[in-house]
Amino acid sequence: EGYCRHRMRHHQTIVIGGGVAGASIARSLSKRGVGVTVLEKAGQLCAGATWHAAGLVTRFGGSPKIKKVHVSALEMMTKMHEEHDIGLHLTGSIRIINKGDTDRLLEAKQHLAMAALYDDPSYPTSMISPSEIANMHPLVNVENVECGLYTPHDGDIDPTLLTNCIAKLAKADGADFRFNQEVLSVATLGGAAQPRFAVTVASGEVLHADSIVNAAGLWSRKFSNQLGMAHPALVIEHQYLVTETIPLLAGKVGNSERVPVLRDLAGSSYIRQERDGLLVGPYEFGAPAHTEWPEGPPANFAFDLFPPALDRLESCLLHAMEIV
Repeated sequence: EGYCRHRMRHHQTIVIGGGVAGASIARSLSKRGVGVTVLEKAGQLCAGATWHAAGLVTRFGGSPKIKKVHVSALEMMTKMHEEHDIGLHLTGSIRIINKGDTDRLLEAKQHLAMAALYDDPSYPTSMISPSEIANMHPLVNVENVECGLYTPHDGDIDPTLLTNCIAKLAKADGADFRFNQEVLSVATLGGAAQPRFAVTVASGEVLHADSIVNAAGLWSRKFSNQLGMAHPALVIEHQYLVTETIPLLAGKVGNSERVPVLRDLAGSSYIRQERDGLLVGPYEFGAPAHTEWPEGPPANFAFDLFPPALDRLESCLLHAMEIV
């Protein structure tokens, strides 16, 4: 093993992007002995989409493979939280099935069966009644609820704490994180059998590597285009709403006190606790794709927000208001 790690140190990888994806890949590679350099255009990590993520983490999955990935990821995050405190709240989640929605009920039963096959039996997914939902989440109006699919031991995480913790672990394994290093271009050197890459940053410096990882998020299409790769990615708006303090939730911020995450299937949104209030994240119809940014936002777009668009979110938010 030591010999393999020594050989891999001679393999140099450049990771473009210091969000949760770039940091995670850097840690995985450096842990296996690969020489890793992470280039981040901003002066700190999470200066793209990561910082504003709602941070939902779940054991739920729509297919066996995705289910296995989610379960494995939560096991790693749970262990990391026990050792480093990364803001993980394991509240569990409830998928709300409305009365008369036979398709969602059938889907829930399928997910229940899949969980029995692919999840940790210590955290059994279960179908719960309206009264059980109300006991777990006293804000829920169960008048029109048929049942819920309860997934224990999942919830939400602080994406900034998570990313910085992963980066710290990657650095301990030898990864080099460089900030204020905006990548301008990537190019291939050598033949197809043993390609190498040249990466030019804004200062004019050119770095070389045996492999490139494009983890640039909102800006990733730019570098894929430079390497002649089709990359069907555009910036699409997603907005969420955070309520003011709700008296019933005031002071209840511990894992054992927080309410479960809700999946409002009919209203197409998730609803989770955010401090003493709620965060509602709709998957609204008609969210605009910013085609005027074919290769991502301007380089200085970091901790920026889009203007509020409540009209577009209205139907989702109204349905959420019927639930809680």
